[in-house]
Order: sequence, then structure tokens, then C-alpha cells
Amino acid sequence: MAMLQTAPIFSDNMMVQRDADVPVWGTGVEGRTVMVSFDTGKAAGKAQAVVRNGEWRCFLPPQNAGVAGSLRISDGSDEICFKNVIAGDVWLAGGQSNMELELRNCLNGAEELAVCANPNIRIYQAVKQAVVDDRFLRAERNNRWKVCAPDTAGAMSAVAYFFARKVVSETNAPIGIIGCNWGGASISCWMSEEQLQRSRAGQKCLDDYAALIGDKTDGQWDAEMEAYFADWRAWDARIQARRALDPTVTWETLNAECGECPWPQPAGRKSPYRPTNLYHSMIRRIVPFALKGFLYYQGEEDWSRADDYAELMWLLIDQWRRDWGDGALPFLFAQLPMYASKSEVDAGLENSKQWCVLQENQYKASQFVANTGMAVIIDCGEFDNIHPLDKQTVGFRLALQALKKVYGRDVAADGPIFRRVVNEGGAIRVYFANAEIGLESRGALEGFEVAGEDGRYYKADARIEGGTVLAFSDAVAVPTRVRYAWIKWGPTPLYAKNGLAAMPFRSCDADL
Repeated sequence: MAMLQTAPIFSDNMMVQRDADVPVWGTGVEGRTVMVSFDTGKAAGKAQAVVRNGEWRCFLPPQNAGVAGSLRISDGSDEICFKNVIAGDVWLAGGQSNMELELRNCLNGAEELAVCANPNIRIYQAVKQAVVDDRFLRAERNNRWKVCAPDTAGAMSAVAYFFARKVVSETNAPIGIIGCNWGGASISCWMSEEQLQRSRAGQKCLDDYAALIGDKTDGQWDAEMEAYFADWRAWDARIQARRALDPTVTWETLNAECGECPWPQPAGRKSPYRPTNLYHSMIRRIVPFALKGFLYYQGEEDWSRADDYAELMWLLIDQWRRDWGDGALPFLFAQLPMYASKSEVDAGLENSKQWCVLQENQYKASQFVANTGMAVIIDCGEFDNIHPLDKQTVGFRLALQALKKVYGRDVAADGPIFRRVVNEGGAIRVYFANAEIGLESRGALEGFEVAGEDGRYYKADARIEGGTVLAFSDAVAVPTRVRYAWIKWGPTPLYAKNGLAAMPFRSCDADL
């Protein structure tokens, strides 16, 4: 006979969403009544449900931030008790490797980890497996929420940790992080097949990956992956040995001496990089756990789909909001920073503008999808390293987005954003939003280019005048177009005086 169980995401040390009805669900004996209570020592929030078709679900009443206690579930025969449960704001942290990058491996990771202990930050990392099978189910059942501490938070998303630390310090509300991220994952991995089929761009993701698999069997893929991982382990051993000699060695040197990381992995039906797989094995395993909102850092894998990225982002946000039954759940994300490999720079970057187009389409998505916020991190990139280590700045700027747009705090969250240009004869003046307090340049004001009606761009001189920038070039008599940081790797000196970086932009999207 089936025993009383909750969904695997429920455990000791968990966080439940404050100020909201909290779904609690699981499986049990048919027809039995399941009683659920959140005992806080002063009062108990209670709910109940009858097991139908082997499943039950009920909703606990809302709790205030910081309320803590035990979650008890009983059907009159079996009882489950989860201890040290706290109410706060739960954020799902999704994306690929830059969201995945661990706290222990970020800039000053050892020092950050040593002082990270905070009972008001809780962590749940979804099981990282692309196919739901018996091994997955065993791992999921043994998975647990953790209280943030040096011995528990090493593998936590660094971006999510710094986000949580800032929000906790500003609001005093506990923050829970659910990690659903996987290095190298396309945006198409995080949606259902039905959602992708709703658009031409989504269907192309499905078709392109199906063509890569062809008639390959799962057995063939397993053999290919065994060979791939052997190559990867050999590469990683070279990297670790080189770092042991010099912990400060740059990725430019590592790539030159040890070779670049083997990539991509072989395509296969069971691969985490097959569209929809991670949606089913990670996102759907969390639904409908109550959330405050979503954090997202992804796009590197989809640079070749830059033209479609705004549409794909709309599909993703719509998918997740519909899954949680709330079309207004906040969705905060990081715009990609600068990045280029040494080989790209050596070959010249004029043919790599798709990266810039993807950044632009991330911004467009933030404009036409309600309740979103985009953190500009253009200045956080590292040359020849697609995994920049400064996650403190990324988490901080995402936290600013949340504090202003979700928590209603009076903080500056956005840096200068291009609004319009005015031709002034031999120069062009650029006007920005969020520049009322003035602009500043960290170092020489580089990164601007201007063009005339022929669309040919030339490097421009520029100077700040109040909240505007005046750009000009001897090569362009009458500039009509301007762009800034419109390159995969280059200078990003322009900031508002509040310390937030200016977004890359082009004033005319008719050319690259």
C-alpha cells in the first residue's frame, strides 16, 4: 500500500513563500484525509486534502516573513515532520553556466564562502540530471534544503548568493534560492515542446537539434559521451595542474597552454542540451512550489539565434508564468557582458556582431514583457573567459532590480539607457534615460562610433556634457548614427554617477 509522502522539494530547513497561499502536495493512500499544519509555537496555519488518484494537494494560509516552525503532515496513520521551516521570499535561479558558477569558484570565493553563514538564506539545488529515471528519483528523494553556511553553500550559485545577501540586508526578509541551471544550456532547454512549437523560432530549435541527433541510438550517444568525458577530464587535469603552479593565471594563458575546453558535447536524445529535457527534469519538478519570482542569466549558448532571442525570451517567461499560474511573477535577468576569445580577437571582431544583437534583444524583451527587469553587466566580462568571476557585481545589480521593481524601494537600479540622438552639424548628441544625476567616464571615453547616411562606422571622439554625450569624427562630416560598445570585446567606460554601467546600444538597427 502506498505510504504518505510529500513532493521531494519539501524537507527540513526549507523556506516557504511568505504572504501567499502555500501549496503542499504529495502522494498517499486513496481516500485518506491529509492534514497539514505549520506550527510556529504561537499559532498553526492549517489545511487539509483528500487523496484522489493517489495524489493530494492543499494550501497553507499566508505567513509573515521570518515566521519559523515545523511543517507537519499526517493522514491519521503516517506522519511527516519537517523542522526549521521559515517563511520568506523564494526565487528560482535559472540559466546556464554563469548562473551555475559556484560561490566557492567566484572572485575571492574562499574568502566569501568563509563568511557566508546566514540562517536567513536557504538553498535548494534541483537534481542535475537530464532524464527522469530511477537514479534521478533516488537522488531527488535524498535532496534537501540547506541553510547557508560555509559547509553547505560552496556549490550554490554565486550570483544567487550575492543577490540574496543584498536583498536580505535591505529588507530583512529571508531569501530562499532554488537553483535550476545547467552550464551550456540553450534557452530552448527550459521550455516544453508545445511551447516551442508555438513559434517559428522555437520550432527551429527543435528541428536543428533533431537533425544533430539523426538516427543515433541512446547506446551510441552513451559511447560518445564516455569518450567526450575522457577528453574533458584530461583537459581539466591540465588546467588544475597549471593553476597549482600559479593560482592567478589568466584564462588567456590557460587556453593557450592547456587548450580550450572540449565543446560542444555530442548530441543525443538523453542529453541535457536537447531542447525541453531540462524543463522536464528540473523546472517541472519544482512546479507549483510558491515563488516570489525568477532570476535568469543565460544567452551565451544562443548567440547564433540572436535574431530570435527576444521571441524566445517571451516564450520562456510565458511558459514559466503559466506553469506557476501567475502571469505577473517577476522575471529579473542579466544582460550578457562583453566576451570574446583570443582567437576571435586575433581574427578581427567585425563578423561577430550577433553577440551585440543578442544583448539588444535581451533589452527588447525587458521592454515588451511586463514585470521584468534587466541588470546591465556589460562591464563584468573577462577577456578569453566566458565565465567571468566577478559575480558580486552581477548579484548586486540583480538585487537592485528586485529592490526597486519588486520590493518598491527608492533605489537606482538602471544605468544610462539610450533614448534618442540629435544631429548637431558635425557632431551627434546622445540622450539617455537614467542620466539625470550626470554621467562619468572611467578612463578615456572610448567605445563610441559614428556613421553618416552611408552606414559606414568610424571610431569617434566623445565627451560628456551633463547627462548627454557628444560624439564626432573627422571621418564623418555629418554623423546621423551612433553606437556604443557595439562589439564583443572592447572598452565600456560610460557610467551614471551612481556607478551603474551604460547599456550597449546602436541608434539605428538597420545595420550591424
